[in-house]
Amino acid sequence: MAYKRILLGTDGSEASAHAGAVAIALAKAGRAELIVAHVFEQRSGAEEILRTAVAPAEEAGVKKLSVELREGIAAEALADLAEEKDAGLLVISGGRGHEFLLGQVAHKLSHHAPCDILIVSGPKERGGSVYGKVVIATDGSPTADRAARKGFDLAESLGASVTLVFVGHPKTGELITADTIAVYAGDTPTDVSILEGDPAEQILESAEGCGADLIIVGNKGMTGAKRFLLGSVPAKVSEYATGDVLICRTVTQAVSELRPGQGGIIVQQGEKLAAFMDDGGGLHVMSAKCTHMGCTVGWNEAESAWDCPCHGSRYTPTGEVVNGPATRPLPPA
Repeated sequence: MAYKRILLGTDGSEASAHAGAVAIALAKAGRAELIVAHVFEQRSGAEEILRTAVAPAEEAGVKKLSVELREGIAAEALADLAEEKDAGLLVISGGRGHEFLLGQVAHKLSHHAPCDILIVSGPKERGGSVYGKVVIATDGSPTADRAARKGFDLAESLGASVTLVFVGHPKTGELITADTIAVYAGDTPTDVSILEGDPAEQILESAEGCGADLIIVGNKGMTGAKRFLLGSVPAKVSEYATGDVLICRTVTQAVSELRPGQGGIIVQQGEKLAAFMDDGGGLHVMSAKCTHMGCTVGWNEAESAWDCPCHGSRYTPTGEVVNGPATRPLPPA
């Protein structure tokens, strides 16, 4: 499984207890480290909430387990903690229309989390495996391909089957889904659903129709990023899905994927770097760490800028400061 470190956000509610059960199952399946975190505004009762959330993980025999108790605003503190701990996945409760207790936190984090986020909808009978049927949405874009890679990796580790959903022209869909399966599916049982219409609605209906427990989408691609880090299709899917939704943060990419006027986070020798290709094809490579507190910046396609997800600093494509609290430019790599 791709996730080596999983962060669970809990508030002591029944809804977050169900999210905890999913996080524990994923940690055990992938032999990942599990970090259980509670963010409080008033300390009274906070330690007991954390102890109650940790107990099931201890009973389940999670090998790598740690706890974090933080004061602050939940969405901001969890985003900061995910960045600080280099978590690959953040698990939190949510639900249709974000009506659960942590729903508004999940909604904010779905736009600003510095890692993948799994929004658990609520209690359900999960049988012997946490997920048995997974829907992966793709449109053939580089970001959707990265989400597909993560989705098939997760499905394989859990022994789940996959329905690969494409919404668009049928001939294009046949080519894209066949290529996606050839590259990423391996031995995972995979069905294909090629549909036409509104992408988000078709993804949701397909998941409902095949009885999927989980929908996997990239946070960009589909119809392009209308908002920072989250495109319009995954935003709608995460809001209205009746099951769980995994939003894969897909900003890390290869230099070869960049087009003139586009930026992205690349990895060289294990270090995340911010790369921008200018209109002449020249490549500008900078540190991806915000000069305010060290969080990893992300490329804002709509604004052609680097944005810090932790505290709102903004930089030009070549790293100069536009908005604080940062005061120094991104240093060249």
